[in-house]
Amino acid sequence: MTRDELAKEIAKGLIETGVEGPFDAVSCSTAGDYPSIGCSQWEGGRADTLLSYIDGGDKFIGRTYSDIEVSGELPELAELLDSEQGHEAQIIVLASDAMTYVDAVMDAGLTDERCIIYAGIWCSTSHYVVARFISRRAERGEDVNNLWTLAELFGAEYAIAADCEEYSEGYENRAWRTYEHVSELDLSEYGVPEYEGA
Repeated sequence: MTRDELAKEIAKGLIETGVEGPFDAVSCSTAGDYPSIGCSQWEGGRADTLLSYIDGGDKFIGRTYSDIEVSGELPELAELLDSEQGHEAQIIVLASDAMTYVDAVMDAGLTDERCIIYAGIWCSTSHYVVARFISRRAERGEDVNNLWTLAELFGAEYAIAADCEEYSEGYENRAWRTYEHVSELDLSEYGVPEYEGA
């Protein structure tokens, strides 16, 4: 598969699994008082870039979550993100992000197409943390190019490695939801055989 094809499957996977949220997702970032938005929970400059592609999005650029909440504009922001233009903008930004994700996980040692897609779907949490996580597991001898092994590693260890153990149950669920999605993908159009299991 080409980088573009891998990125496309990562973007589709993020949308289809909903692991980061739906198109209209709006929440307060766990890192500070700013919004985390859309199907990839964009924050900060990435969120502002996304909003700049949507008519009416400028109104929310650079604002704190609490300001938007207090002003009663959270539903308006969610509607904007869930509009046709909001969907299109998110897909454009996600496709760009996914190219970065492909490079990050391949540089970390992934060569198996399904493993690249799997790890790429995790990269929306932080592609730096994901790449480091994969590299360190490879260094200790784990077979990071085995989809089952990769899912087990993410399910059991990613929350600790990412220093957010309070999300360990959610991350474990995400690990297996993502595994289910990637293992069932029909990649035959790219010449990738059907997944045979662990």
